[in-house]
Amino acid sequence: MKKRLFHRGYIIENSTGLTSDWKAVINGQAVQGMLANVKKSVNWWCDTKAFMPPERFASHKSKTSLLTTASAENYRGIVLKNDNGKANEWYAIVRGQLLKGDIVSIKKYLDKILLV
Repeated sequence: MKKRLFHRGYIIENSTGLTSDWKAVINGQAVQGMLANVKKSVNWWCDTKAFMPPERFASHKSKTSLLTTASAENYRGIVLKNDNGKANEWYAIVRGQLLKGDIVSIKKYLDKILLV
């Protein structure tokens, strides 16, 4: 059974029934992939007039899911945060000042200023 969708002036169809087999023609180029990624390709073309294949959106999603391992630590009553999981990108706000760097350096600095 063939399924067809109409999205922003483009026909997206699935003739096999598989969730990863949606097809469309954008600017004369055939694209195939997951429905959400094909729709993103159509949106990208309509908004920017630049062609972006659906595979680029699929790989972008997997990269961002790996980077979003946020963590926080409470050290002497001050919350140290790391939004992206990289070792040297910790930050904290102390007395209205932003401290940035690796967690060891921030802890050493906090030890100095909190004893005074």
